[in-house]
Amino acid sequence: MTGSAGLSRRGFLLGATGVLAAGCGGRQAGGGTGIDTFSAVLKGSGTDERLDPGTSHLFIDEARLKALYDGLFEVDDTMRPVPRLARAAEPNADGTRWRLSLRDARWHDGAKFTSADVLYTLSRVLGPPGPQPFIAAATLDLVDLSQSREVDDQTVEIALKQPSFEFLTALSAYGTRIVRNGTKDFKHPIGTGPFRFESFRPGREMAATAYDDYWDGAPKIRRLRVLSAENDARPAAVRSGQADFADDLTPAAAKTLRAADGIDVRSAAHSGIYYFAMKTDRPPFDNPDVRRAMMRMVDREELVKVALQGEGEVANDVFGKGFEYYADLPPHTYDPDEAKALLREAGAQNLAFELFTAPAAAGFVEAANLFAEQAKRSGVTVKVRVGSGDTYYSEALKTGELTMGQSGPLPIPNHFASRLLGNAPQNRTNWHDPEFDALYRQALSTAKQPDRAALYRRMHEILHDRGGFVFWGNSTWNSAASAKYRGIPAGVPNSLNWARFDKVTR
Repeated sequence: MTGSAGLSRRGFLLGATGVLAAGCGGRQAGGGTGIDTFSAVLKGSGTDERLDPGTSHLFIDEARLKALYDGLFEVDDTMRPVPRLARAAEPNADGTRWRLSLRDARWHDGAKFTSADVLYTLSRVLGPPGPQPFIAAATLDLVDLSQSREVDDQTVEIALKQPSFEFLTALSAYGTRIVRNGTKDFKHPIGTGPFRFESFRPGREMAATAYDDYWDGAPKIRRLRVLSAENDARPAAVRSGQADFADDLTPAAAKTLRAADGIDVRSAAHSGIYYFAMKTDRPPFDNPDVRRAMMRMVDREELVKVALQGEGEVANDVFGKGFEYYADLPPHTYDPDEAKALLREAGAQNLAFELFTAPAAAGFVEAANLFAEQAKRSGVTVKVRVGSGDTYYSEALKTGELTMGQSGPLPIPNHFASRLLGNAPQNRTNWHDPEFDALYRQALSTAKQPDRAALYRRMHEILHDRGGFVFWGNSTWNSAASAKYRGIPAGVPNSLNWARFDKVTR
């Protein structure tokens, strides 16, 4: 999940667009207990931004959606599921059925949240895809809707086509937030979240007002604005007081704001995961030896030093450092001579290909150009093509031989399901491996955690040897906020506490 440019620095700071108006900055509401307006600025992505919980995939989308909606479960900072709209869940003995008891929650129009809403959400995600793919379609593919049922209004039984003892992790995946039974139009969404929808302009702003009947407590913020902006505009806005919170700051911006009065900067390690994605279904990366050569022609230390300005750690083509099921495998070292040997073995001497990138995240273009220089040492010619940050992630999913990306943390089973199974909707490497898919199914049906961990390790080993991702850097995730607030979200991206503004107070 990520994004790119939405507002220019000039437009943002001068107010030429009208996005930041007088009144943001957290004035006290009547009675002195609330905050009139709170403005949070995140990395935008223009017309790619949307409010459909089933298809949205950007960081800024997620920030808006968690204001409006809830999931049954969400993950904490360690990527383990915690109850939200579900109070509790229990499997049967063989992991083929899960019974969930639901909270007493209300939709924004006062209607009761029920089991029917849960089953409708599942049927929507698993039904025919629309113009945009449902993000959780592969993750929830094991659900057997025909055998699932409403036990009563606040109890639902979900049947599975095969055993899964990781099902609660699947229910916490992106794309699983619960929508109301029968909902088809998300232009004016009605959710169960802490804020009630007011207005939305893609690439610009969403406004929402406090929902006082929220099951987890009424927010102190009376009006929330989530704004789109470019990298340099976000820190400038929070420093000038035009915004109260800024997310996904570059290392340089975080350093500058740490020295500023009245601003708190927070950093979460292992939170921005940078990668190259090889399309494994087309030349030259349909050859596993070419992919192995690619893993050895990347100087990760140099990329972290230059593109991430030293604010991060070298990654090793294994996703999820610091989280459950991470496999600590021997590192791929930078070795141009070994890369050349692998290319000779593949019959791919004088290799040339295109790297498609964009200013969609800090350091992308710098990393692309630096890698092109590194590849020359292995006799490889890389042509860097720079696209639009506003549409990059949609384009990169479908086109190109080699692309780039930045991910936030995910539970490793959800990473596998959403990006690496043969039917995964966000399969950026077009990876299709029957052995890998079979191991995933086996892991889900394995009751004991140590045995599951061994299977997930084998999946990591396959990817580490011949997969399509080169994870080259793990960066810190920096955010900043006015020091006058308490309860500012400080979790890692993609977790329950990240970009969660309903607990902010003065």
